[in-house]
Amino acid sequence: MLGKESTHRQKLVILTRQVTRQTQRANGHYRSMRPLTVLLSFLALIALAHMIAVAQTPDATVAPTDCAGLIHTTDYSQVVHLQPTSQEMQAIQFVNQLTAGQPTALVQVTHQSTNQSPEPPGLVPSSGLSLLDIYVYGCTTQKHSLKLTALFTHRNLVQGAVSISQANTLITSELDPTLSPQASIQLQPLQQNIYHEYVWQNGTFVQVPSPSLYPVISRSEAELLQQQANNGTSLLWDDPVVTAQQMANDLLKWPSNQFQATLLSNNDTSAHVLLTQQNPHLEVTVTLTRLIQHNNTGLWFVVGAQTQGITLDRSHLLNPFISPITLQGTGALSDGQTSATLFDHTLTPIHTLNDATLTVGTSSSYTGTIYYSHVIPNQQGVLLIESLPSNTSSEEGQLLLTGIILG
Repeated sequence: MLGKESTHRQKLVILTRQVTRQTQRANGHYRSMRPLTVLLSFLALIALAHMIAVAQTPDATVAPTDCAGLIHTTDYSQVVHLQPTSQEMQAIQFVNQLTAGQPTALVQVTHQSTNQSPEPPGLVPSSGLSLLDIYVYGCTTQKHSLKLTALFTHRNLVQGAVSISQANTLITSELDPTLSPQASIQLQPLQQNIYHEYVWQNGTFVQVPSPSLYPVISRSEAELLQQQANNGTSLLWDDPVVTAQQMANDLLKWPSNQFQATLLSNNDTSAHVLLTQQNPHLEVTVTLTRLIQHNNTGLWFVVGAQTQGITLDRSHLLNPFISPITLQGTGALSDGQTSATLFDHTLTPIHTLNDATLTVGTSSSYTGTIYYSHVIPNQQGVLLIESLPSNTSSEEGQLLLTGIILG
């Protein structure tokens, strides 16, 4: 019996040792595989994260399917060939209100003038001044494909700016380089700028004259005056009669003690004021409107002034008026003096190169040609035609004040 038990113990010991060695070998193999398992798990996590990121990121290569998508995804720096070392692009503005709701983008690029050539006489040096390039882009569909289209381009505006008016018109401005230092001192900063106003008509931007003739001649300046009034600044232009009187002083050169102003009508948004001067006798009806703000705090702006008997024939006139300007119309006095005066964007009379007296023919028709120079093209202006009786005449004088664009 003892011999058998001893034999069983020996077999058990041998079996235990074998199992132990197998277990040790298995554990060793497991330990050798552990780093590889961890690495594979880590790589799997990275791959999963990448797949999630890709799934959440829009595919930049997908082409836009409509004009709104094209306008919003276009890289405009490539479209305008931006030079990063010398040019800077401002934030893109989406201005659909300019084009009756069509997807539209406004792009502005600023850079510095490096003009080294001599400036024309009367102009201030522009070298080193900030310049502005303006681009407006739209979109068209051609044979089921989208195409970016340039709707408006204006480059090298000196100290330039661009804005969208409350009337949804595009307004650009630039410094008037023809202003002398003496004139600049007498003007407000905004008055030193030339403004161009454009409206969307028949698929294109067309420059239009500002409705305002006085106290300012651009919509941008009118909006600024209204803002100042809303901020508490007391201005003369909150009364239509006072506004008409000041216009007579400043533009017509009528002394305050030689004429009367009578309110003819006022419906809160438009008004008519009659200016009556006794010597020489004129009765001028001034039309005013609350151009910017149509309530009882809106300022009044002169949009026209004339007597009843005079007309101007615009059918042959170009827009803008390009020197020389040939004027013709009816209603002038045969025994008086008929003349024309041009005002620039600062409401300063423009020097003409010839006598601005107009010739009066039969049936009270008048005609005449005016030459002028040294005027920045396409700026807002005002035309004043006066036909005044002689001292011995009892006839009533004639007058017409209207807005124009000077070429």
